[in-house]
Amino acid sequence: MIDDAELAAWLGRLSGGLWAPAGGAAAESGPGLPSWFSAEVIRLDGNLGMLQLSNFGTMRADDPDAFEAALLRRSIGATMLYSTLETPHTVSYDRGSPEDEDIVIVGMSNQGGQRLRTAAGVQLMSVGRMGFMSSMGASAVEHLAVSDTTGVVVPVAAIPGYRHVLARGAEMFPDTPLTRAAGASFGRMLFEWAKDPDQGAGALAGTEAALLALVRGLFRQFPGDGETDRASELRAEAGRIIERRHRDAGFDIEALAAELHVSRRQLFRLYAGTDESLAGRLLRRRLITAREELLSTPPQDLAAVALRSGFADAAALRAQFSRHVGLSPSAFRLAARTQPPRLAEAMLLTDEQSGPTL
Repeated sequence: MIDDAELAAWLGRLSGGLWAPAGGAAAESGPGLPSWFSAEVIRLDGNLGMLQLSNFGTMRADDPDAFEAALLRRSIGATMLYSTLETPHTVSYDRGSPEDEDIVIVGMSNQGGQRLRTAAGVQLMSVGRMGFMSSMGASAVEHLAVSDTTGVVVPVAAIPGYRHVLARGAEMFPDTPLTRAAGASFGRMLFEWAKDPDQGAGALAGTEAALLALVRGLFRQFPGDGETDRASELRAEAGRIIERRHRDAGFDIEALAAELHVSRRQLFRLYAGTDESLAGRLLRRRLITAREELLSTPPQDLAAVALRSGFADAAALRAQFSRHVGLSPSAFRLAARTQPPRLAEAMLLTDEQSGPTL
């Protein structure tokens, strides 16, 4: 059922219309399919293919022997971009085991559609809609016809403050411009990285940061843990201000409260009971920027990195980086250039898993 025509249409959707079959191209390994794409795609079929693909879910189909799937994926630091093309089946997710790190699979339906089943009821994720599946709760996802889903896998720890949402197991995101744009971005980024995987450590770190920011933005469309709608709006605005001003070493909690027109006490109350303090959020954002700057080309000295990421000086950056990252800035820079990135586990095949990788 998944022939070269289906694969070519899939690649066209991933590229956002930048790629289309062109006869006679020297790089083609089949009708309309470029050789780099054919080399990257993993083909799975039959009952064995279902067992390989069901990494933390249980898959079933009316005719397991007729099952087919194509998987394209790219590790981006602690995240993974992915796209799957699959014949009809249902996958059930149970609560992940306590010793494993919980993950979230965010995906947009680009063909076929899906039906999400949770304790709260049934939702149809039609073409163009986006949802998530979380290892924190039980759910089932029915893939209708030949389905194409594209998205990203991230650890739950990367999106604090939404555990009550993730505990539902699966849910659809609101149909908003942000959701639609994020879905298109996931496909385009996967296309670019699969086509040209050697883009450098700086591009890798920047893409990882962008992916995490997109996912956090998607979840900010839900109220956070214990939030009222007003509290949710204030926290979203605080996040936008931190994103805009964190590179300024003079920007602090007092400045944030003043820009939000709330007292310092009110501001801290917004973050009471969340997984991360307000000061921790500001520091984490500065450390993310510092990591990106450390991997930029050409290399910058530590004073320049500190200035561009919101730290008072090189000594302050070195102390915070070593404490929270576990490596000195220079050791991190060396490790990033010599070690492969960590792989998000959800899009690993069963026979590739040798234990937790996060």
